[in-house]
Amino acid sequence: MGDPEVKMNPPTLTALVSGFPPGLRRPKPLPGENLGQLVIRNHPQQWQNCVERLKRSFHTPEEVCVRLRRGETGVALDPAAEREVERFMNLRLPAHGRTLQGLADIRQQMQSPGFIHLWRFELSEILWLRLKGPSGDGQAESFAESLGVKCLAMEKPGPADMEAISDRVHGDYLWILPGGTQLPALIALALIRVLRGFEEKPKLAMYSDRCYSQVYRTAALRTLTAAGATLSAESRDNARMLQEAGFELSVENEGGYCLAELESLYGGKNDPSGAMRPTKPDAVPKERKSWLQRLLGLG
Repeated sequence: MGDPEVKMNPPTLTALVSGFPPGLRRPKPLPGENLGQLVIRNHPQQWQNCVERLKRSFHTPEEVCVRLRRGETGVALDPAAEREVERFMNLRLPAHGRTLQGLADIRQQMQSPGFIHLWRFELSEILWLRLKGPSGDGQAESFAESLGVKCLAMEKPGPADMEAISDRVHGDYLWILPGGTQLPALIALALIRVLRGFEEKPKLAMYSDRCYSQVYRTAALRTLTAAGATLSAESRDNARMLQEAGFELSVENEGGYCLAELESLYGGKNDPSGAMRPTKPDAVPKERKSWLQRLLGLG
């Protein structure tokens, strides 16, 4: 006989990708350099690994690989290898595409039967709060739709308009993160840690990672609107209203974990190389596995 809890529908999470984070520095190639060459210059070892992967998995000829290793970006590739290179570049540039791709990858992971059986959470919905333009960007929307992302039009740039989108959210929890950020390698485990906190504390209504993300209990937001409150585009205003309504808040401790990150190269305020582990020297665990145990709530 199986565990009765596993048979129940798992708690669901909606991810909402909003505008770019404050202070974002757009990539600026050097004179005579294109964006692809900028990425190669900033990620030389990762690029070499990518070229080796093209040779090994896509049978890219060695003479082509030699040119790619030199940083040539106009080399003709077969369609599969070209898609791999485009993915490499897109995941290293601060655009919405990499955030959406990262979320789609995490959703696929969290929807796998083994993951649901073990963790009981599901990233069921990805929304993109996209600035409405007169001409539109069909290519960007087609890419988003290919990932299963729902596009929501916004009239002007700025923080997410919570009042306007609250009715479009279907998940039990709402995770808001800015476009252009990337997701840490162990983001699924970090999300589990956060959502477990919500499940264990019914009065917990909002979590902030002190970096770029907030997670809300959707029912708490609807409680506010049902009482006549107007949700704010500013998270601090929503936090105040939730507290006044008797809900609890949770803020990540200094040196904790970030659910989304931005490289310092692009103006980020958190270091991606350390976003998933304690950043203070005296907080680094002595045993290699102890930080993971804490992340999972096992120690």
